[in-house]
Amino acid sequence: PYYKLVPSYKHLASHPRQWRWFYHLSNNYLYELVYDFHSWITCERRIRRRIQSYQPDVVVSVHPTMNNVPLIATRKVSKAENRHIPFFTVVTDFGSAHTTWFQRKVEKIFVASDRLAKLARRRGRITKDKLVMSGLPIRHDFAVQAERLGDRTAVDGRSYQAEIRSRLGLEPDKRMVLVMG
Repeated sequence: PYYKLVPSYKHLASHPRQWRWFYHLSNNYLYELVYDFHSWITCERRIRRRIQSYQPDVVVSVHPTMNNVPLIATRKVSKAENRHIPFFTVVTDFGSAHTTWFQRKVEKIFVASDRLAKLARRRGRITKDKLVMSGLPIRHDFAVQAERLGDRTAVDGRSYQAEIRSRLGLEPDKRMVLVMG
């Protein structure tokens, strides 16, 4: 039933009012209970089989809809295999976060800001010992490029920027804004 999530994201991303409406309507404890129950009934067995097939040493969730049921499945696999498989959540939102991010039974929840830590404690009733302030994780290539760039205002930094713009087919003197989401 959740195979339509990606197309739904694409639709909602181009219709911000609908996104806002859906987000606020679903960002509550009652929705979380109904969603968790429905996804447990419809998805837990398949998720458990997938986890078993990987034989993981740890399971890390990076999406709010992939916390409760994968956590249940991971615990069942741990019990069946008589070994502990830790379950961690990395909250990839920065300023606010949906209630489905916060499951009390995970081992650790990695958050990017004090605001999210407070939200996790208030909304998810997550204890301080389970919260880790980590910032937002980024791919290693970003750090490599930042190191190559150095001081962006220095001659070498400007030269590197011009080289990258040329490789990307961008006009060298035009101001650029990178928008991600």
